[in-house]
Order: sequence, then structure tokens, then C-alpha cells
Amino acid sequence: MKINWLNLTQAKALLTANHFTDLSDNGSLTARIRNACESNFQVQLIEHKILSPQTQERQLLNLSKADKTISRQVFLNCNGQAKIYAQTLIGLTPANKQLTDKISQLGAQSLGSLLFRDPLATRIQMQLASVDADHAFFSNVSLPEQCQHNAIWVRRNLYQYEGCELIVYEAFLYL
Repeated sequence: MKINWLNLTQAKALLTANHFTDLSDNGSLTARIRNACESNFQVQLIEHKILSPQTQERQLLNLSKADKTISRQVFLNCNGQAKIYAQTLIGLTPANKQLTDKISQLGAQSLGSLLFRDPLATRIQMQLASVDADHAFFSNVSLPEQCQHNAIWVRRNLYQYEGCELIVYEAFLYL
């Protein structure tokens, strides 16, 4: 089932003011969660693998049908609870090798530690969607119990970093 991505104007009509503010904030989500948690913040690496992108992802990343992506999935945990599920996709192409190597070496560090340190990193696009917890988007993830029967707001960001495009999905498990 296809996800219905909305621009910020469309999504604003469906959200409370507080939820819209959380979802549409342009700053570092990692820094926001880290500040709220004080010393109990953790990036939990779920999976790092090569996969075939979906059609929309391939288009956003300017990939051919034969190209694969590196997928990095993490939870951002606060006080032992998953607050954000995030997935990063970057094309596995020769032009992206330096960045894919950097992302592969992040381990339990956040992607935000790379993106928001570099003033040349640019967010090109932000979209929002309400995604059912049983959607294939979450198929590789054990969601917290409180999320398993709900719709979850997800943000899709397209970034340009070091001359490469990358997609960052962020599912807000606490909203």
C-alpha cells in the first residue's frame, strides 16, 4: 500500500498545533530528543543493509532501476523508551561512496551528528504522512507496544549532503 505524503500546508490542517510544531521543526531532531532526555539518550542501531528502493525513493534519489541503496535504521531512545524510529537511504553508487562509507561507520552515533554539523548540508524537501503501524514501512521493526495498533506520523526529508541526496524517514512514536 502506497503512503500518501503531504506537504506541510496539507498536513497542518490535520494536526494539533503542538504536533505540527514537532513534526515541522527544521532543527536537529536528535538534539531535541537528547535535550529532553538529559543523560538517558541512546541511538540504537536496528539494521544496516543494502536494499532495493521503492519507486518514489528511486526517483527522489535519482537512481536507475538497477541501483540499490544503503539503508540504516535506528531508534532514538529516551529513558529506555523508543521515541523515534529513523531510516536513512542513500544510493549505493560510485559517486556516493564517501558518504555511504561515513554512514556505514556511524554505529550508535546519530546521522544528525553529521548533517547538522555541516552548514553546507541542505534539507531540500520535507513531507509528512500518517502511516498505520501494520504498514510494510514498519515491517522490519519491533514497534513499542503503545504504537502497534495506531497510526504513526512520519516525516520524510530529502537532504543534499556532500553532493549526494539522501532520504531520512523519522517516525514520531511519542505523538
